[in-house]
Amino acid sequence: MFPEYIETFLALATSKNYTQAADRLYISQSSLTKRIQKLESLMGVQLFKRTTKSVELTFYGEIYADYAHQINNLQIECNRKINTALTQNKNLIIGSIPSIGQYEIIDLISDFIKISDIHCQIITRPSGKLEDLLRTHQLDFAFIREVKNTQLFKKVPYTTDHMVAVLPKHHRLANKKQLSISMLNNENFLLPPLESRPYNLCVSLCEHAGFKPNVVYTDSQMENIIDFVGTGMGISLLMSKLVGNSKNVVSVPIKPEITTDIDVCYRDDAELSDAQNHFLNYFKHNEPKFQA
Repeated sequence: MFPEYIETFLALATSKNYTQAADRLYISQSSLTKRIQKLESLMGVQLFKRTTKSVELTFYGEIYADYAHQINNLQIECNRKINTALTQNKNLIIGSIPSIGQYEIIDLISDFIKISDIHCQIITRPSGKLEDLLRTHQLDFAFIREVKNTQLFKKVPYTTDHMVAVLPKHHRLANKKQLSISMLNNENFLLPPLESRPYNLCVSLCEHAGFKPNVVYTDSQMENIIDFVGTGMGISLLMSKLVGNSKNVVSVPIKPEITTDIDVCYRDDAELSDAQNHFLNYFKHNEPKFQA
Protein backbone atom coordinates (compact mmCIF):
# COMPACT_ATOMS: atom_id res chain seq x y z
CA MET A 1 0.00 0.00 0.00
CA PHE A 2 1.41 3.42 -0.93
CA PRO A 3 2.45 5.47 2.16
CA GLU A 4 0.55 8.57 0.98
CA TYR A 5 -2.72 6.56 0.93
CA ILE A 6 -2.23 5.51 4.54
CA GLU A 7 -1.28 9.04 5.56
CA THR A 8 -4.36 10.40 3.78
CA PHE A 9 -6.62 7.82 5.43
CA LEU A 10 -5.28 8.64 8.90
CA ALA A 11 -5.59 12.40 8.34
CA LEU A 12 -9.26 12.08 7.37
CA ALA A 13 -10.00 9.50 10.08
CA THR A 14 -8.53 11.85 12.70
CA SER A 15 -10.03 15.15 11.55
CA LYS A 16 -13.30 13.72 10.15
CA ASN A 17 -13.29 16.77 7.88
CA TYR A 18 -12.12 16.91 4.26
CA THR A 19 -11.00 20.54 4.42
CA GLN A 20 -8.95 20.07 7.59
CA ALA A 21 -7.40 16.83 6.32
CA ALA A 22 -6.44 18.41 2.98
CA ASP A 23 -4.87 21.42 4.74
CA ARG A 24 -2.90 19.12 7.02
CA LEU A 25 -1.49 17.25 4.01
CA TYR A 26 -0.97 20.41 1.89
CA ILE A 27 -3.08 18.99 -0.94
CA SER A 28 -6.38 20.00 -2.52
CA GLN A 29 -9.68 18.47 -1.39
CA SER A 30 -10.12 16.90 -4.83
CA SER A 31 -6.73 15.17 -4.52
CA LEU A 32 -7.66 13.91 -1.08
CA THR A 33 -10.98 12.57 -2.36
CA LYS A 34 -9.25 10.76 -5.24
CA ARG A 35 -6.78 9.11 -2.84
CA ILE A 36 -9.56 7.89 -0.55
CA GLN A 37 -11.56 6.58 -3.51
CA LYS A 38 -8.49 4.78 -4.85
CA LEU A 39 -7.78 3.27 -1.43
CA GLU A 40 -11.36 2.04 -1.09
CA SER A 41 -11.18 0.58 -4.59
CA LEU A 42 -7.96 -1.28 -3.73
CA MET A 43 -9.43 -2.58 -0.45
CA GLY A 44 -12.77 -3.48 -2.04
CA VAL A 45 -14.77 -1.96 0.82
CA GLN A 46 -16.12 1.43 1.87
CA LEU A 47 -13.96 2.92 4.62
CA PHE A 48 -15.89 6.13 5.32
CA LYS A 49 -19.55 7.03 5.74
CA ARG A 50 -20.12 10.45 4.21
CA THR A 51 -23.04 12.75 4.94
CA THR A 52 -23.51 16.47 4.40
CA LYS A 53 -22.54 17.07 8.03
CA SER A 54 -19.91 14.52 8.95
CA VAL A 55 -17.39 11.91 7.90
CA GLU A 56 -17.27 8.73 9.98
CA LEU A 57 -15.43 5.41 9.72
CA THR A 58 -17.42 2.40 8.60
CA PHE A 59 -17.07 -1.00 10.27
CA TYR A 60 -14.37 -1.85 7.74
CA GLY A 61 -12.76 1.54 8.26
CA GLU A 62 -12.43 0.85 11.99
CA ILE A 63 -10.62 -2.40 11.23
CA TYR A 64 -8.34 -0.73 8.69
CA ALA A 65 -7.56 2.14 11.09
CA ASP A 66 -5.91 -0.20 13.62
CA TYR A 67 -3.53 -1.57 11.02
CA ALA A 68 -2.98 1.79 9.31
CA HIS A 69 -1.63 3.22 12.57
CA GLN A 70 0.73 0.26 12.95
CA ILE A 71 1.93 0.51 9.34
CA ASN A 72 2.47 4.27 9.66
CA ASN A 73 4.44 3.86 12.90
CA LEU A 74 6.58 1.14 11.33
CA GLN A 75 7.26 3.38 8.31
CA ILE A 76 8.34 6.26 10.57
CA GLU A 77 10.54 3.94 12.63
CA CYS A 78 12.08 2.51 9.45
CA ASN A 79 12.82 6.01 8.12
CA ARG A 80 14.34 6.98 11.47
CA LYS A 81 16.67 3.97 11.54
CA ILE A 82 17.77 4.47 7.94
CA ASN A 83 18.40 8.15 8.62
CA THR A 84 20.40 7.28 11.76
CA ALA A 85 22.49 4.79 9.81
CA LEU A 86 23.23 7.38 7.14
CA THR A 87 24.27 10.07 9.60
CA GLN A 88 26.48 7.61 11.49
CA ASN A 89 28.26 7.03 8.18
CA LYS A 90 28.86 10.77 7.85
CA ASN A 91 26.03 11.34 5.41
CA LEU A 92 23.41 14.07 5.45
CA ILE A 93 20.17 14.32 3.51
CA ILE A 94 19.29 17.95 2.90
CA GLY A 95 16.03 19.09 1.36
CA SER A 96 15.46 22.36 -0.45
CA ILE A 97 12.79 24.27 -2.30
CA PRO A 98 13.29 23.97 -6.09
CA SER A 99 14.91 27.43 -6.41
CA ILE A 100 18.12 26.03 -4.97
CA GLY A 101 20.35 27.97 -7.35
CA GLN A 102 18.68 31.37 -7.19
CA TYR A 103 18.98 31.49 -3.40
CA GLU A 104 22.63 30.30 -3.40
CA ILE A 105 21.67 27.19 -1.42
CA ILE A 106 23.62 24.96 -3.78
CA ASP A 107 26.73 27.10 -3.27
CA LEU A 108 26.39 26.90 0.50
CA ILE A 109 26.06 23.11 0.49
CA SER A 110 28.85 22.65 -2.07
CA ASP A 111 31.24 24.71 0.03
CA PHE A 112 30.30 22.69 3.12
CA ILE A 113 31.07 19.43 1.32
CA LYS A 114 34.47 20.78 0.24
CA ILE A 115 35.59 21.76 3.74
CA SER A 116 34.17 18.69 5.52
CA ASP A 117 34.41 14.92 5.21
CA ILE A 118 30.64 14.68 4.97
CA HIS A 119 28.68 13.52 1.94
CA CYS A 120 25.38 15.30 1.31
CA GLN A 121 22.41 14.01 -0.65
CA ILE A 122 20.23 16.88 -1.86
CA ILE A 123 16.49 16.52 -2.51
CA THR A 124 14.38 19.32 -4.02
CA ARG A 125 10.66 19.42 -3.28
CA PRO A 126 7.95 22.04 -2.63
CA SER A 127 7.86 23.37 0.94
CA GLY A 128 4.83 21.33 1.99
CA LYS A 129 6.46 18.07 0.89
CA LEU A 130 9.73 19.04 2.59
CA GLU A 131 7.89 19.43 5.88
CA ASP A 132 6.38 15.95 5.42
CA LEU A 133 9.82 14.44 4.74
CA LEU A 134 11.37 16.22 7.71
CA ARG A 135 8.51 15.18 9.98
CA THR A 136 8.95 11.49 9.05
CA HIS A 137 12.74 11.55 9.59
CA GLN A 138 13.62 11.35 5.89
CA LEU A 139 15.64 14.58 5.95
CA ASP A 140 18.28 15.96 8.30
CA PHE A 141 17.71 19.58 7.29
CA ALA A 142 15.45 21.42 4.88
CA PHE A 143 15.45 24.91 3.35
CA ILE A 144 11.73 25.72 3.55
CA ARG A 145 9.72 28.77 2.49
CA GLU A 146 7.13 29.98 5.03
CA VAL A 147 7.41 27.13 7.55
CA LYS A 148 4.05 25.91 8.85
CA ASN A 149 4.98 23.26 11.42
CA THR A 150 6.79 25.57 13.85
CA GLN A 151 6.02 23.42 16.90
CA LEU A 152 7.87 20.33 15.64
CA PHE A 153 10.79 22.03 13.87
CA LYS A 154 13.56 24.30 14.94
CA LYS A 155 14.32 26.93 12.32
CA VAL A 156 17.29 29.16 11.61
CA PRO A 157 16.63 32.19 9.38
CA TYR A 158 18.27 32.02 5.96
CA THR A 159 16.88 34.87 3.85
CA THR A 160 13.84 36.99 3.01
CA ASP A 161 12.53 37.76 -0.47
CA HIS A 162 9.85 40.15 -1.71
CA MET A 163 7.21 39.76 -4.41
CA VAL A 164 7.29 41.48 -7.78
CA ALA A 165 4.98 41.56 -10.76
CA VAL A 166 6.75 40.10 -13.81
CA LEU A 167 5.51 41.77 -16.97
CA PRO A 168 6.35 41.67 -20.69
CA LYS A 169 8.76 44.46 -21.56
CA HIS A 170 6.13 46.44 -23.50
CA HIS A 171 3.24 45.86 -21.10
CA ARG A 172 1.03 48.86 -20.34
CA LEU A 173 2.17 48.78 -16.67
CA ALA A 174 5.86 48.11 -17.33
CA ASN A 175 6.92 51.69 -16.57
CA LYS A 176 5.27 51.81 -13.15
CA LYS A 177 7.56 52.10 -10.14
CA GLN A 178 5.24 49.90 -8.09
CA LEU A 179 1.94 48.08 -8.48
CA SER A 180 -0.94 46.99 -6.30
CA ILE A 181 -2.46 43.55 -6.82
CA SER A 182 -5.79 45.14 -7.76
CA MET A 183 -4.16 46.74 -10.82
CA LEU A 184 -3.59 43.25 -12.26
CA ASN A 185 -7.26 42.38 -12.62
CA ASN A 186 -8.19 40.99 -16.08
CA GLU A 187 -4.62 39.77 -16.72
CA ASN A 188 -3.68 36.21 -17.65
CA PHE A 189 -1.51 34.70 -14.91
CA LEU A 190 1.42 32.31 -15.25
CA LEU A 191 2.20 30.86 -11.82
CA PRO A 192 4.23 28.25 -9.91
CA PRO A 193 2.78 24.72 -9.58
CA LEU A 194 -0.86 24.25 -8.64
CA GLU A 195 -1.43 24.06 -4.85
CA SER A 196 2.17 25.01 -4.04
CA ARG A 197 2.64 27.69 -1.39
CA PRO A 198 3.67 30.37 -3.92
CA TYR A 199 0.63 29.49 -6.07
CA ASN A 200 -1.75 29.62 -3.12
CA LEU A 201 -0.27 32.92 -1.97
CA CYS A 202 -0.80 34.51 -5.39
CA VAL A 203 -4.39 33.29 -5.63
CA SER A 204 -5.13 34.46 -2.08
CA LEU A 205 -3.71 37.93 -2.78
CA CYS A 206 -5.82 38.30 -5.92
CA GLU A 207 -8.97 37.14 -4.18
CA HIS A 208 -8.28 39.54 -1.31
CA ALA A 209 -7.98 42.30 -3.94
CA GLY A 210 -11.45 41.42 -5.21
CA PHE A 211 -10.90 39.17 -8.21
CA LYS A 212 -10.16 35.57 -9.11
CA PRO A 213 -6.97 35.26 -11.19
CA ASN A 214 -7.25 33.75 -14.67
CA VAL A 215 -4.43 31.20 -14.40
CA VAL A 216 -3.51 30.01 -17.90
CA TYR A 217 -0.23 28.23 -17.12
CA THR A 218 1.64 26.70 -14.18
CA ASP A 219 5.17 25.30 -14.04
CA SER A 220 7.79 24.36 -11.46
CA GLN A 221 10.49 25.79 -13.73
CA MET A 222 10.66 29.55 -13.19
CA GLU A 223 12.66 29.98 -16.38
CA ASN A 224 9.74 28.67 -18.41
CA ILE A 225 7.29 31.02 -16.71
CA ILE A 226 9.56 34.00 -17.33
CA ASP A 227 10.12 33.02 -20.97
CA PHE A 228 6.37 32.77 -21.57
CA VAL A 229 5.81 36.14 -19.89
CA GLY A 230 8.40 37.56 -22.26
CA THR A 231 6.38 36.34 -25.24
CA GLY A 232 3.31 38.23 -24.00
CA MET A 233 1.37 35.16 -22.92
CA GLY A 234 0.55 36.77 -19.57
CA ILE A 235 2.07 38.07 -16.35
CA SER A 236 3.34 36.47 -13.17
CA LEU A 237 3.78 37.14 -9.47
CA LEU A 238 7.13 35.83 -8.29
CA MET A 239 9.69 36.46 -5.59
CA SER A 240 12.26 38.89 -6.93
CA LYS A 241 15.30 36.62 -6.57
CA LEU A 242 13.70 34.09 -8.92
CA VAL A 243 13.35 36.46 -11.85
CA GLY A 244 16.99 36.94 -12.78
CA ASN A 245 17.98 39.05 -15.78
CA SER A 246 15.79 38.67 -18.82
CA LYS A 247 15.73 41.36 -21.51
CA ASN A 248 12.13 40.50 -22.43
CA VAL A 249 10.51 41.11 -19.02
CA VAL A 250 10.48 43.75 -16.30
CA SER A 251 9.97 43.33 -12.56
CA VAL A 252 7.82 45.84 -10.71
CA PRO A 253 7.62 45.74 -6.87
CA ILE A 254 4.26 45.02 -5.28
CA LYS A 255 2.96 47.54 -2.76
CA PRO A 256 2.24 47.13 0.04
CA GLU A 257 5.35 44.96 0.18
CA ILE A 258 4.79 41.20 0.34
CA THR A 259 7.66 39.11 1.70
CA THR A 260 8.35 35.45 2.38
CA ASP A 261 11.00 33.91 4.63
CA ILE A 262 13.23 30.94 3.90
CA ASP A 263 14.54 29.07 6.95
CA VAL A 264 16.77 26.08 7.55
CA CYS A 265 14.68 23.63 9.55
CA TYR A 266 15.44 20.48 11.54
CA ARG A 267 13.52 18.33 14.01
CA ASP A 268 13.37 19.49 17.59
CA ASP A 269 12.88 16.10 19.25
CA ALA A 270 16.17 14.26 18.79
CA GLU A 271 19.83 14.67 19.67
CA LEU A 272 21.87 15.84 16.70
CA SER A 273 24.63 13.65 15.31
CA ASP A 274 28.18 14.93 14.85
CA ALA A 275 27.52 15.41 11.12
CA GLN A 276 24.32 17.35 11.80
CA ASN A 277 26.03 19.57 14.37
CA HIS A 278 28.87 20.19 11.91
CA PHE A 279 26.48 21.38 9.21
CA LEU A 280 24.45 23.50 11.61
CA ASN A 281 27.54 25.25 12.96
CA TYR A 282 28.84 25.79 9.45
CA PHE A 283 25.53 27.26 8.32
CA LYS A 284 25.26 29.64 11.27
CA HIS A 285 28.69 31.05 10.45
CA ASN A 286 28.08 31.30 6.69
CA GLU A 287 24.77 33.10 6.35
CA PRO A 288 24.04 34.50 2.88
CA LYS A 289 25.33 37.96 2.07
CA PHE A 290 22.37 38.88 -0.13
CA GLN A 291 18.89 40.06 0.73
CA ALA A 292 16.57 39.97 -2.28
